[in-house]
Amino acid sequence: MKSALLCLTLAAAVAGIPPALADDWPQHRGLQRHGIADEAGLSSDWEQSPPREVWRRPIGIGYSAVTIADGRVFTMSLDGEEEVVVALDPDSGQTLWRVALGPSKASDMDDSGPRTTPTVHDGVVYTASSASRLVALDAEDGSLLWENTLVDAEQVPRFGYSVSPLVDGELVVVETGGSEEAPGAVALDRQTGEVVWTALAGPAGYGSPIVAELHGQRQYIFFRRVGAEVVSLSTEGEVLWRHETTGLSIITTPIFLAPDRIFVATADDAFGGLMLEISHSEGTWAAGEVWKERLMRNHFNTAVHVAGHLYGFDNGTFRCLDAATGEKRWAKRGLGKGSLVASGSLLYVLADDGSLLLVEASPEGFNELGRVQAMSGRAWTAPSLANGRIYMRDFDEVVAYDLTDSGGVVASEGDDS
Repeated sequence: MKSALLCLTLAAAVAGIPPALADDWPQHRGLQRHGIADEAGLSSDWEQSPPREVWRRPIGIGYSAVTIADGRVFTMSLDGEEEVVVALDPDSGQTLWRVALGPSKASDMDDSGPRTTPTVHDGVVYTASSASRLVALDAEDGSLLWENTLVDAEQVPRFGYSVSPLVDGELVVVETGGSEEAPGAVALDRQTGEVVWTALAGPAGYGSPIVAELHGQRQYIFFRRVGAEVVSLSTEGEVLWRHETTGLSIITTPIFLAPDRIFVATADDAFGGLMLEISHSEGTWAAGEVWKERLMRNHFNTAVHVAGHLYGFDNGTFRCLDAATGEKRWAKRGLGKGSLVASGSLLYVLADDGSLLLVEASPEGFNELGRVQAMSGRAWTAPSLANGRIYMRDFDEVVAYDLTDSGGVVASEGDDS
């Protein structure tokens, strides 16, 4: 058993994946930040083997998604006047521990609360409040290991600090900065929280970085509100390449399409989706535009790439594009500003009215395979998929469904203690 776990850890390190179990969802958008799970045994026939509710429980206001790691479920919410990080039992939804991070940054839309999704790495939870208090907590009991305030309170973005920490090796990498002159990105020592390097400049935005290996070099890729640019940093904080765009409402996360392409999107009517190809020759990096498509305006939830096609929400329209050319393949209205995750050839689409749809990942047309009404509140947070279960939240509650062929044992309803 130990040797098998060692082999898994070594294989993950070689692939550039954090050393977590393959069926965990340990950070924003999953193991590789691409919104895709590697799950086996999920039901593709919801008539014969429908999703089974495992538990649901009240949850406070916030857009923080659910993280599943180390036998626990983690998320954040606004509880009264302060934001909290909570660890839940995955089988019952009951609270295992709760840590307060202080008052919330008031949002311009009257929907204050945390927007960061916790990252779990090697037994530590890394997350941040909307007021930019970044903390490292012990995943077992929530005890504080270190903290670092990234942005002065008066310079936090208007909707609150929203970046989900990227843990890579010994670094915690986030976008930061409160003024035009302040560093725009920072890498912290994941053991101590001390600053290792800073880079770029300008206020923090609402997106989160990814890590990718392009032309043999590991790099951190940001889609920044400042300068509306896609920019890459080396693991030492050096700018490798950058590409200016005309995007304004930059909230989503870049998507890496191996071996050398990056897709970004915004909800701007004149921008939409953009595919870049990254080249490297004789020490010089360049980012060239492959295609643009206005009708893939991802607003606050990022698309997924499955088998050569992009599936995502063009504001209120669910669409499929050919990833190589940007050609529109099909469109489906009526799901609002939804979100999705994927596993194999299946898409799990969460409409913003709380409906969960099972959809075939096919460019030939929209093919709905099943639907359940999972929640009744506004569901703007993307679901998380791990261990045969999908976890979803709205502004009222968080719910877990079993998606396996055999179904799960329904637990008693979790409490909010």
